[in-house]
Amino acid sequence: MSDNTSQRKALQQLESESDYDRITYYQKPFMVLWAAVQEASSELQDDYALSPELAQLWVAEQIRKVSDSLVDRLAETALAHGESKSNVARAAGASPANALRRFPRLKADGSHERTLIDDVLDSLE
Repeated sequence: MSDNTSQRKALQQLESESDYDRITYYQKPFMVLWAAVQEASSELQDDYALSPELAQLWVAEQIRKVSDSLVDRLAETALAHGESKSNVARAAGASPANALRRFPRLKADGSHERTLIDDVLDSLE
């Protein structure tokens, strides 16, 4: 069995698990993220007098944008390490037939400009 086939089978098996079983894989990181949203939003409340609800919404939206950029980066990395475009799409919950639409940067001539994750990572240096 090829590596591509075994990866596809693993992704299909993971997808067939119950929601509860799948959630256990990312429950702890989500709790860390939720705590981070609350902590960051409290600073916005202090600095800008935003309500807790709007501050949390604003922070969560910014994190969503960075996370989307991270997903795109990870798709590129997986492809660069030999994973198939179809399995990259499957791992991201997209149809393999729509891999290039979901990840336009995977095209051979795709744009490789800086992304939001680049700016965030640069700010950590």
